[in-house]
Amino acid sequence: MPGEAPPQLPEDGPTELVEGNDGELVERLSGRTATLLLAWLIGVGAGSALLAAWLLAVLVLRVRLGTEHLFGAPGLYVSLYGATGPTVLWLTGRAQSRSLGWFMLTAAKIGLVMAAILIGGLLLVVMVMGAVLGGGALVVSFAVFGFTLAVSMLWALATWSADRYIATARIVSEGDQTS
Repeated sequence: MPGEAPPQLPEDGPTELVEGNDGELVERLSGRTATLLLAWLIGVGAGSALLAAWLLAVLVLRVRLGTEHLFGAPGLYVSLYGATGPTVLWLTGRAQSRSLGWFMLTAAKIGLVMAAILIGGLLLVVMVMGAVLGGGALVVSFAVFGFTLAVSMLWALATWSADRYIATARIVSEGDQTS
């Protein structure tokens, strides 16, 4: 409305008002909040993927990975793979007052698609190289899907909690709501 004062947001809050392309005020995450959120989501995703890779190696493959594996080139790729899940989940459900159940279901879907791409890509590489799959390939595939489902629940909880924190930390004046 033309005569209304803009909503009041605290200086140190998670959001800020900026002028959009059409001249209207738009509420968005502050730079500080966006940076912290991205670090949180990447940290949760990368850390959980490294833990899942280590557990997969120990429990299924009977191999103990060292720091050179987890923090070297293979660990970098596993971390990037893991960091994708929570960030895609955040982009899918942010600021829409979604329930924890929605975040869990969507995280499971995202995780299963990521695991299918990983298994499919490995299968393609094996077939192109002319190698033969061993008897444990199916067990490893099921383990990857299982670990991914378990880790995706952690992604859901971390993303949902960040979304809830930002939603509850937003303060507007006199009951006025902005989105």
